[in-house]
Amino acid sequence: EEICYLAPVFVEFENASQRCSWVQVYDVGVKAVLVESSIVWANRSEGTGTSGAPASANAWPALTFRSLVDRVGLGSLVPVEYFGNKNFEFLPDNKTVQKFEVCKFNKLFLPSGSYTIQGRKVRVYQPEYEECWASGLVSQHDPISHIMEITFDNGDENQMVDPLICDDELMKYFSPVGQSVLKDQSKVRRLKQSGESFLQDGSCINVAPHLHKCRECRLERYRKYRNTEEDSDEDDDPNVACRFFHFRRLAFTRKGVLRVEGFLSPQQSDSMAMGLWLPVPAVQEGLDLDTSKYILANVGDQFCQLVMSEKEAMMMVEPHQKVAWKRAVRGVREMCDVCETTLFNIHWVCRKCGFGVCLDCYRLRRNRPREEDEVFSWLKCAKGQPHEPQNLMPTQIIPGTALYNIGDMVHSVRGKWGIKANCPCASRHTKPLVRPSAPNGISQVLFSSSNSTSGTSSPCNLTQSSAKESRSSGEGNSSALHWLADLATQKAKDDTRESGSLRSMMSRDSRPPFGLDSLSALSKPSASSPKLFNSLLLGSSMAQSKPEGSSLRDLLNSGPGKLPQGPGESGVPFPSVFTSSDKLKSSLPNFLDHIIASVVETKKAEGRRAGSSEGGELSVLGGRKDGVMGLSVLEPHTSHSWLCDGRLLCLQDPGNSNNWKIFRECWKQGQPVLVSGIHKNLKANLWQPRAFSDEFGDQDVDLVNCRNCAIISDVKVREFWDGFQVISKRLQDSDGQPMVLKLKDWPPGEDFRDMMPSRFHDLMENLPLPEYTKRDGRLNLAARLPNFFVRPDLGPKMYNAYGLISTEDRKVGTTNLHLDVSDAVNVMVYVGVPEGDENQEEQVMTTIEEGDVDEMTKRRVYEGEEKPGALWHIYAAKDAEKIRELLRKVGEEQGQENPPDHDPIHDQSWYLDQVLRRRLYEEYGVQGWAIVQFLGDAVFIPAGAPHQVHNLYSCIKVAEDFVSPEHVRHCFRLTQEFRHLSTTHTNHEDKLQVKNIIYHAVKDAIGTLKAHESKLARP
Repeated sequence: EEICYLAPVFVEFENASQRCSWVQVYDVGVKAVLVESSIVWANRSEGTGTSGAPASANAWPALTFRSLVDRVGLGSLVPVEYFGNKNFEFLPDNKTVQKFEVCKFNKLFLPSGSYTIQGRKVRVYQPEYEECWASGLVSQHDPISHIMEITFDNGDENQMVDPLICDDELMKYFSPVGQSVLKDQSKVRRLKQSGESFLQDGSCINVAPHLHKCRECRLERYRKYRNTEEDSDEDDDPNVACRFFHFRRLAFTRKGVLRVEGFLSPQQSDSMAMGLWLPVPAVQEGLDLDTSKYILANVGDQFCQLVMSEKEAMMMVEPHQKVAWKRAVRGVREMCDVCETTLFNIHWVCRKCGFGVCLDCYRLRRNRPREEDEVFSWLKCAKGQPHEPQNLMPTQIIPGTALYNIGDMVHSVRGKWGIKANCPCASRHTKPLVRPSAPNGISQVLFSSSNSTSGTSSPCNLTQSSAKESRSSGEGNSSALHWLADLATQKAKDDTRESGSLRSMMSRDSRPPFGLDSLSALSKPSASSPKLFNSLLLGSSMAQSKPEGSSLRDLLNSGPGKLPQGPGESGVPFPSVFTSSDKLKSSLPNFLDHIIASVVETKKAEGRRAGSSEGGELSVLGGRKDGVMGLSVLEPHTSHSWLCDGRLLCLQDPGNSNNWKIFRECWKQGQPVLVSGIHKNLKANLWQPRAFSDEFGDQDVDLVNCRNCAIISDVKVREFWDGFQVISKRLQDSDGQPMVLKLKDWPPGEDFRDMMPSRFHDLMENLPLPEYTKRDGRLNLAARLPNFFVRPDLGPKMYNAYGLISTEDRKVGTTNLHLDVSDAVNVMVYVGVPEGDENQEEQVMTTIEEGDVDEMTKRRVYEGEEKPGALWHIYAAKDAEKIRELLRKVGEEQGQENPPDHDPIHDQSWYLDQVLRRRLYEEYGVQGWAIVQFLGDAVFIPAGAPHQVHNLYSCIKVAEDFVSPEHVRHCFRLTQEFRHLSTTHTNHEDKLQVKNIIYHAVKDAIGTLKAHESKLARP
């Protein structure tokens, strides 16, 4: 028989009544009982020789005193309660089991295990004393050590209590979160007599129709009023999310009238609510030890920023204000009513209508004079009254101090496992980091310090020897290779220039969001930033590299693929320093190209090391980036090649299980990646245009004219597919010319899986890099978001469009320049070459020639063995601001306005043609990746990377979004950027919930690492 939750089970063992300990098991479904150092199964059996009972009587349960499992096998997952040798009675009559009672209460000693008792009422006993010493509320509780801070009822100061020293008793009948009992008349009578408060457990309309109604219930009442056919007495609409549900407390007056008693406080959170937000020290599904380390190494700093921002937000709470606790509601995404960003934790709520604003919107309104124009307008309260910041109630979503507890765990766990950290908070205890000696003999020591008040890193101090001593030999500098490197370095200086301008909107309206001031510093690899994964986990000793090659002999001995790289800020290991027309031709030996590239990197590093600290940041903060050419050594068994002159990794075997190893090294540098050959595994018949037309041809859709962005509404989707490969069947414009069309949002929203299940399965089974792209991939952080929350819509989404043919079409895009808040993989599943245009192939070749693509890509096209589908231009996320500056400048030259709530990239109103791409390179030193996507190619686009697409032929593409640990910092930053967009932007609403994803990814990683802590003690 199963042991029920919280049901006491007492066992007496045969002939061992004086040697056994009495225990109580709390875990649901556990059939084991811990006695002294042994575990036995609690199954019903015949009892023989039980004291005080006939020998033949059935004892329930009666067990033999035999050790079946060692105590270590139980671990810390099953909470148990030790009773010791107490006086007891055992009744073996098969009817009942005598409960062990002390005084008038069922004494429940503090259990061990992973859950928390924060918010519970406890009594504290001094050792060897039977009388209660004090009672109070657990305001903080460490779920691992169980040390708790207790707020005593007698008003004494809060004290920390260790349950291993003091006896603690949970008050069984204390219920921190009450439930509405309005439907139970007997309980209603009791509540009216006692005046006790209870939680509102239904909508305002049904529970308290005469009290202030929240915004959602007011809208629902208005909808019912307008719809006369609806019954006003019907049950709650499940689609209506009442904002006061399980949040507002109600009570009866002496006259039996309901009134508002207040709201829940963070101390009233129960163990069930805390369980959603605290780590469980067990291996989490889909996470192993190494993955957990990697997640903490990449996401830990951003989580620290979250904690800092929440602490700073709490400083805005006035001393007289009380913080309320709004428990998370399953399936409801709490959003700011002003900027539509997902509410993570601290926010401000109106007590009357539930209107809520995030901490950034609250700070903006509180700090800015009323007469200034506002980007975000605030909704009115009941009866048209304005919402004033001082009248709103500070509210948190995460119960108790769980957020801060995990923040402490992050630092503790990273310290135990030797995981490097670069967070600027006061909890980070850093030591001077001695960088490896440079080839010129410079020794650099980097001191890092943090400012606990502002939460930002103070400038680092750099000590280095004089420039004269940096020249150990003049021979190397006078070599032809160094002369070439000097020439190349002069043309590449713009690559390291930092943009000093921020978006005018953000700089005028606000400082960086709380705790995010130093996020820009975090987005750059520091001197202590992780290099390769091994050095990331194994400490600084692994990161120490040999001095970079300072002579031609070193370079020649190293060979291609093994060249050591100097420190550099660029996300591109070997940045191209010439335009497409100036690049060295393929006739030069690749080996010499590698040597020159290595010397260029070394020369650039020397220039940065000799630079000053003007501008507030030292160039030495740009840690060394490992060159992609050396990745062949890391994973020699992965079939791959290099495009874009060695800057773009192309994986050629999508099913290779080791692809992630080499992929990750390029991905964490912010580079796109190409994977080819996926179409070989797809079911081709599912992705034919005719199949879509036959199955869904009668659906009404909207089409977009790619040439002028005009929308054509209410068209049968069959008309689009009929012209997909036959130009004569295409819809025509007012001049009688066939239009270049693309399907708008089809299938709509999240309907792809439901509408096309076979295609969904075919795609998801064949996506490359499943560790990242699968919905449950171990490196897809979106998989860590519990089902309790509204899962973000990460696709898949289809992109169906005709090819752009004419010369004028080269100035427009199928998809204009934009960027996404999440990572994405875009798969070309079908390429259709239309009938009816003899010159189309020649036009495609010209477009590719003018598209700045590299020689290797051109060779793929000219050989003709593969079908080219689309031309992509992708830019590094760090170059987004420079691209904005160019587009604003060009817009001003064309007489365009730049409204504050619009953005030249987010507006998706620009396509960078050859002229603009050349200006971008010449004026800002920005060069992207020009990629031709063939049939079966998957393009991986990093989060925050501006990109545009130009279809060469008719294409069917399918994209799936994911959240990788390497690019969380960009998701973090972009969420703040999107707040400032107008509501017309598709990216305005924060659907990704990046803060929740970060939180639960870190939580799960900590739980897994704590489950493996026993390995730390092993030799």
